[in-house]
Amino acid sequence: MIQKKFILLAILACLATFILSCEKASTTVSDKERPVVEAFLVPGSPIQVKVYYQKYLDDTISYGYPVTGLKLKISDGTNTINPIETSPGVYIYSNTAFVKDNKTYSLSFAYNGNTVTAQTTVPSKPVGFKASATQQYVPGFSFGSTPKTFTPVVFSWTNPNSDYFLMVFQDTTSNPNPLNSGNTTAYKDSEVILGQVVSYQTSAMTFTYLGNYNVLLYHINKEYSDALNSSGGTSLNLTNPATNVVNGLGIFTAMRADTVSLLVYQ
Repeated sequence: MIQKKFILLAILACLATFILSCEKASTTVSDKERPVVEAFLVPGSPIQVKVYYQKYLDDTISYGYPVTGLKLKISDGTNTINPIETSPGVYIYSNTAFVKDNKTYSLSFAYNGNTVTAQTTVPSKPVGFKASATQQYVPGFSFGSTPKTFTPVVFSWTNPNSDYFLMVFQDTTSNPNPLNSGNTTAYKDSEVILGQVVSYQTSAMTFTYLGNYNVLLYHINKEYSDALNSSGGTSLNLTNPATNVVNGLGIFTAMRADTVSLLVYQ
């Protein structure tokens, strides 16, 4: 399962920014010690829940320190499971059959005298996901020549209920080659926050590497869309990041994906 570190970095960056926000007066201890939860439920994948201490502005690590020794409970309304802490702050439940389409799941655990809770529903698989082509030609560029025309690939799907979507481009080539020989940055999957649309088309800037891609369309929940779009606070306009965790921060959400293949060549 793709663990959406793509967006969590943005969310956690926002958390880092707002912790010591506009209120320059002292903050209560309980406010400072809310745990940050990170969990994405995907049918067919193990459950992984990460719990961290809230991060401070003067903290230079990517996440706060892990919260260990918790007794997590996740319920589907009928059955309750207890993820096991496999490394500091990381709680795993390995039975991949527990998470199912269209079911609602609740998370709870005790922390500093409070009960931290969150709830999410697994969305349905995207319907009608297709691409206008199976190959994407990306013209090369050279000085003194006329660039060839870039023809975008259009991805489309149905969305009668105005649901939320996210797209991930994942190069599955063992050693992907960069489009630009001068590109020295390490490869990483690219993501596009789509919102409530029914199509997306590539651009000349979509790809930086050649190869065989999995293009994943994720059907996501509004709580996740809100979290993704709330990370735009600045030092002049600090805002609280959106969260669906009661007595905590972060995100406990679910998603469902469909995939098409795409060859990117030059």
